[in-house]
Amino acid sequence: MAEDHPHKSFDNRGPRLLITLSINFVIPLAQIMGGLYSNSIALISDAVHNFSDFVAILISYIAYRIGRKGVSERHTFGLQRAEIIGALLNVIILTCAVVFIVYEAVNRFFHPEAVSGLIVMALAGVGIIGNGISAWILHRDAGHNLNIRGAFLHMLGDFLTSLVVLANGAVLLIKPWYWLDPLLSLLISAFILKNAWTVVKESVAILMNAVPKNLDLPKVQEFLENRPEIRSAHYLHAWHVGDCGIAFTCHLTVDDQMVSETENLAQKLRHKLFHRFGIDHPVFQFETTVCGNATMLCEISDAQMSEATDAASATESGITDFYSKINGWAFIGLRIIVGGVFIFAAIPKIIEPEVFAETVLNYQILPELLVNPVAIVLPWLELITGSFIVLGIWLEGSLIVYNLLLIAFISILIYNTARGLDIHCGCFSHEPGDIINMGTIIRDTLILIPSAYLLIRVFSKSANQTDNPDH
Repeated sequence: MAEDHPHKSFDNRGPRLLITLSINFVIPLAQIMGGLYSNSIALISDAVHNFSDFVAILISYIAYRIGRKGVSERHTFGLQRAEIIGALLNVIILTCAVVFIVYEAVNRFFHPEAVSGLIVMALAGVGIIGNGISAWILHRDAGHNLNIRGAFLHMLGDFLTSLVVLANGAVLLIKPWYWLDPLLSLLISAFILKNAWTVVKESVAILMNAVPKNLDLPKVQEFLENRPEIRSAHYLHAWHVGDCGIAFTCHLTVDDQMVSETENLAQKLRHKLFHRFGIDHPVFQFETTVCGNATMLCEISDAQMSEATDAASATESGITDFYSKINGWAFIGLRIIVGGVFIFAAIPKIIEPEVFAETVLNYQILPELLVNPVAIVLPWLELITGSFIVLGIWLEGSLIVYNLLLIAFISILIYNTARGLDIHCGCFSHEPGDIINMGTIIRDTLILIPSAYLLIRVFSKSANQTDNPDH
């Protein structure tokens, strides 16, 4: 039956994201080129922060493209929740950026440095223009789309940072209040985290199939039961399909009648529920007698519970389900450990890119021209790959990248150990004690074993699903 309500179109989100993506690619690229030309580590460090914005917008765009794919036999509601996962990934990256800001701010409190007000104002002006335009482009969709809101928070945070830095630079021209810069940075960090927490709560609520916060389920039940054609409405369920559509199911007790009459009633109810409550995916089960406990929520009646308990295969299936759950939780736990290794390894490198660049240089493998770009991109690749594995996103591709990187790392360690280089590993920290040797090679190999197991298991599961499409 055709729906009698309009569907929103978000066709303009893609071009807006691409424009923002271009802006946030050009800025760090120019800073990296300028830093390499002028040998300025400070400029390259700032490029790392701006590159995080590029990654955030890229994740939002990828999630947007995936979310626009239609329904399939495997994904009957489509892939709209890819944008919710994209929003969560952006919050993770945003939180890492805040950690970097707080770290630098606290360090400046204890070790204040003289700052040139004019240079600060000039650089802040560039940030205000670039981030301001990006935030303005994304603002229109940020109100109703969590994915875009996650990217918008990055732009807004950087815009506010640049605005504060501009004001701070003006103050520095008059008063040497060097403590003002870290203080304002901490206030901005608190503002960013507050908004990020809102995105996290809304994203988790959607992924957990919670009732939309603006939908009063008892009022929906009252509305249905007040109609003369309906004797009772029970077993109500409502959840977000993505971050905009609302799915709804319920049982409706009506008088015994022809199916065509219930179809007419269903069409009227669809129209009313959409215009009054915003429910655009309603499904009704019509009954002539009340089933179960006839309560609003789907509670199992005592009779149904007894029948389920008396089933002949309950014990056997229960044991099977128990081991299946244990196996599933073990798989998730292993994913969290394996992905967490890369996340833990990436954060120090992102916070101090100049130190990691020096470590890469000491390996004496890459030409100097590529050292800084690799030192900037590699930690973010580790962070994104690790996050995807922890969250279970694109596991096949993420695990392939993870294992290839580990094999490359182990090969480099073996090569430099054979060359007899006495250098810092730089794998997890910048502490001087972590020198490459057989111990570091064995450690990375032990990490490779569970990651290779996860890769084999994921591909085996995909192959089984292909061979047995009915299961």
